[in-house]
Amino acid sequence: MMIRFRSPLWSLIPSVVFIVSLVLTLLSVAFYGLDTPLSHSLAGAAALFFLLFIISENYHPDPLLPRPLRSSLPLQISLWTCIFSPAVTYTAGFLLAVAMYQLYAVSVPGIIFSFLPWLLMRLAGTALGEKLGQGISSSTVLLWGFMLAAGGLGLISMMPAAAPFWLALLPGMLLTGFGAGLTGHAARAGREGLTGDEYHYSLRLGVLAQVSSTAVILALLTLLLRNNPGHQGVITGFSLLGTLALAGGVTALMAPAKQRKVTMRQSDSGKYRRQG
Repeated sequence: MMIRFRSPLWSLIPSVVFIVSLVLTLLSVAFYGLDTPLSHSLAGAAALFFLLFIISENYHPDPLLPRPLRSSLPLQISLWTCIFSPAVTYTAGFLLAVAMYQLYAVSVPGIIFSFLPWLLMRLAGTALGEKLGQGISSSTVLLWGFMLAAGGLGLISMMPAAAPFWLALLPGMLLTGFGAGLTGHAARAGREGLTGDEYHYSLRLGVLAQVSSTAVILALLTLLLRNNPGHQGVITGFSLLGTLALAGGVTALMAPAKQRKVTMRQSDSGKYRRQG
């Protein structure tokens, strides 16, 4: 049986416009300063559409997240994981590339080549996560992944200004890549404990959460790098990403100790069903 999704377009629009306004506000502050008409206008638009989003979620007949599912802890864990996971994947890769280019004058081909060990460690983390998942819960694997990534990002944030690449960046890159592999696998495995409705909304809102989180974090990093050029901005950015990874670890700690066993028949309302 095929699943037909209804798209709550009018509840989606305020959330998307809010995220876009927030990202543009951060970029405006980064390039033009805080005390400018453009920054004030964008910040006002972000506040307005955030308010409209809250009103829409409370009164719209088909909100982004239905009211009966808002108390679902497994679904909340899945969505928060989607929010924090870009900090150890996409945005960490962006900041590593900036660090190599600005601090070590590595060329673009050299940057691409330098990411090969990071990708290999991420694949190794994914493979280990699959093996560990046979004996321990996905939330435990998720916790280990976020903690290892936080350790790698924290290690880079403490690098001295004159440290060579192989000492300042490489160990943290490898640790972060391995943690990202564990985190990615655990996030996917965690969805197996969701019922039909939860699984549907985890997929639909998870994409929105990941894209939004990535955009906001990238804008924050741009603001940090513009206001603190050079070594200081880079280590401050890694400190921010490490903090977000620790927040992801806290999210993993909140997950239920025992994972639910879900069958195709389990569904909150009968509207959506898992496909075997």
